Amino acid sequence: MPRFTSRVSQLTLFQTYRASSILFFASAVIVITLFSTQQASAQAGLQSPADFLGYELGDRFTRHAEVMDYVEHVARNSERVNLQTYGRTYENRKLVLAMVSTPSNLGQLEKIRLDNLRLTGLEKGETGPEPKSVVWLSYNVHGNESVSSEAAMATLYELADESNQKTGSWLENTVVIIDPVINPDGRDRYVNWYNQMVGVQRNVNPDAIEHREPAPGGRTNHYYFDLNRDWTWLTQVETQSRIQVYNQWMPHVHVDFHEQGVNEPYYFAPAAEPFHDVITPWQREFQTTIGLNHAKYFDQNGWLYFTKQSFDLYYPGYGDTFPTYNGSIGMTYEQGGSRRAGLGIMMATGDTLTLANRISHHHTTGMSTVEMASVHNERLVSEFETFFSNAVSDPPGGYSTYVIKRDKGGKRVEALKAHLDKLGISSGTVTQSSGSNGWSYRSSEDVSFDIEPGDLVIDAHQPRATLLSVLFEPVSAISDSLTYDITAWALPYAYDVQAYATTARISGGASFSDSRGGLTASSDDPYAYIIRWNDVADIKFLAAIFQADIKVRAAEKAFSIEGQRYEPGTLIITKTDNTKHGTSLRSKLAHLADTYGEVVTGVRTGFVDSGADLGSSDVNYIKRPKIAVLRGSPVSSSSTGQLWHFFDQQIEYPVTMVQASSLGSLDLDDYTVLILPSGSYGDILNEAGLDKVKAWVRGGGNLIAIRGASSFLVGKDGFSLKKKEEDKKDDEEKLSEEEEDAKNLRKFGDRSRERARTAIPGAIFKIQIDNSHPLGFGFASDSFILKRGTNSVPYMDGSNDWNVGVIRKKALVSGQVGHKAFEKVDRTLAFGVQNMGSGRIVYLIDDPLFRGFWYSGRMLMGNAIFQVGN
Repeated sequence: MPRFTSRVSQLTLFQTYRASSILFFASAVIVITLFSTQQASAQAGLQSPADFLGYELGDRFTRHAEVMDYVEHVARNSERVNLQTYGRTYENRKLVLAMVSTPSNLGQLEKIRLDNLRLTGLEKGETGPEPKSVVWLSYNVHGNESVSSEAAMATLYELADESNQKTGSWLENTVVIIDPVINPDGRDRYVNWYNQMVGVQRNVNPDAIEHREPAPGGRTNHYYFDLNRDWTWLTQVETQSRIQVYNQWMPHVHVDFHEQGVNEPYYFAPAAEPFHDVITPWQREFQTTIGLNHAKYFDQNGWLYFTKQSFDLYYPGYGDTFPTYNGSIGMTYEQGGSRRAGLGIMMATGDTLTLANRISHHHTTGMSTVEMASVHNERLVSEFETFFSNAVSDPPGGYSTYVIKRDKGGKRVEALKAHLDKLGISSGTVTQSSGSNGWSYRSSEDVSFDIEPGDLVIDAHQPRATLLSVLFEPVSAISDSLTYDITAWALPYAYDVQAYATTARISGGASFSDSRGGLTASSDDPYAYIIRWNDVADIKFLAAIFQADIKVRAAEKAFSIEGQRYEPGTLIITKTDNTKHGTSLRSKLAHLADTYGEVVTGVRTGFVDSGADLGSSDVNYIKRPKIAVLRGSPVSSSSTGQLWHFFDQQIEYPVTMVQASSLGSLDLDDYTVLILPSGSYGDILNEAGLDKVKAWVRGGGNLIAIRGASSFLVGKDGFSLKKKEEDKKDDEEKLSEEEEDAKNLRKFGDRSRERARTAIPGAIFKIQIDNSHPLGFGFASDSFILKRGTNSVPYMDGSNDWNVGVIRKKALVSGQVGHKAFEKVDRTLAFGVQNMGSGRIVYLIDDPLFRGFWYSGRMLMGNAIFQVGN
């Protein structure tokens, strides 16, 4: 039978045999010469991974530092490779790219890069006569899908080997960018754990401990974020660093290497439906071209594979869709194995899947991808250029301009502008006022609106128009209800801004400038200092005030003073509360205002023009919260990580992470706020545990229950959440025979679509907010949430209950919702507060910090922590 070979190492591959008409797999050790035309030895100095590491790839897992050592060795010893460090992880591990091409191409790498950007219109000037294909291979975004980095070393070696004439011919017209470890922190978490668990000999029994990685596992990064959901949101330092250099290159082909379940055959493109409708016919076509080339090699070796199932091209935060929306041929490749497989595991068929098997498959598709990019260089480059020229001349989505009104005193629009800048999406403002007509994101209808200097204006006629259209589509365009992830995400909803989409082309050529912070005062010796409460930036500033040991109050009601109106939640710092700072209070606040870009206004008196005076009982002292957050089983690691990141990176406020299993022995009186991330609490919050928590709340504690934690409290004694009674049809018990047959005689093949009818994979709903309640401070009377799942509860009905955010009927704004799911969410609670004794329970039915990108969710969390209960 045909076989692949490579001088990388001796790898155990699956070979296919036919015996007694039964197809089975057997392992065999064969010498690999993959995509090579000769058996010449590598140039002096360059070692194979096996020679350098001292073991064959597949015999053990390689730690990140050792992967880096090998990549650096290759760069030192091959004229085909340059190395670029592009960042550091939260745990200070290096992030690197290996640039692979011919020595001649590497000598003019900057020219090649700029020529490629000229194809997109992102760089001015004439393109050279022979543009190169640019292929970017990304490995190990999920740390415990650990075969990827092993395969990356194999692929790097074969491309770097100057005696390999076949790969050398591909590199004549191609630059390959290899990111060997996207998620070093997660990889080392898994590899170090596995190396501790495995014995002298691997144990292929699936019950063995080496196949039972404990939570949180190595899939995610330091803060337990899934980096393969973050490409567009840029919440994590690894993503921020990677996208910065990605946008400097804009590759024609991008591959994201993954693993899936142990028993799954290999998956490669073409992808499954739904495809977003902005994806071009060429992008679909070339996926198939590459897939057919993979199939040729897999067929020769008898390796099982599948295409066009499971992995769609819709949600924009993936390593296949984000590149696709940026003009690339973006693809995911999935090898069976993942965190369960280890060095080898017995599959359901009785065959053993080895790490060497997994390496060979990823190595094959990586090389096959480079081959196709080289073979089709001219067409690939031409279609890439066409993608961007079409984006500029005829942007997708049906709109020519997006307008976001500058928020008065807040910084949400500035935060959105900063996000767009990082994505490479151009925006500006206007110099003169005008009017236009368009779609209002707030009211979901066509309206007339004004455009004024300072408003953010985004011209859709730009190179990144496709990505812009996907991120700003008012209503998601989805062709199939069976999708892999959330189905709505539009940034105007996430940032909760006043936004419009119009078919009129409006030039926003003037530079958009951020508001300037600082301290101003109407007196040399102010009576008090006032800070508006509108935005996440204000939460971060409050955290800094606490860190500076400055006492602060919050206005429960709106008031006016010295000609300015201030809304509920406004922060007030009085001289009387801070006598220990003496005359330095002003200078300290001025320094903080400059550092954080916050507007601080000093007033000469506490006597207001309207509302409650600054010494009123309606101006409440904010106790500096001491916060405990549960983590570890049975708490969701992602929910915990989102909170951890919120405190650590977004508002810079100290928090104590507490092992969930120690809740029973925890002295809750040491804390004023206890946060229960989403999770399953049955094992740790038994009757005695709940009684302990309720006693602490009655004594003045503030309990915050997020998603699964809120669901757990439904129906529990003393808690206000109840189950939602489903509406019943009057004739439900009087079904005809035909109706009974339709209900009970279901088709097995339709089971996935039946589940979709009752599902909410992730959709945007409009909510009504009581912004007079501290949990609603800083919001308008309505806002938007991203709802996932049908976990819903009816409005609370007790005298001590406050339904602060609610979903009314017909509140869907964008996204896929099964037709039977609507009745589950109509007239339900989004978030609310139960008063219990001297304390409060904050119920957050959905996680406002989901993936860290729902900007207004941070405001909600800040209110729950700092405003509620004062």
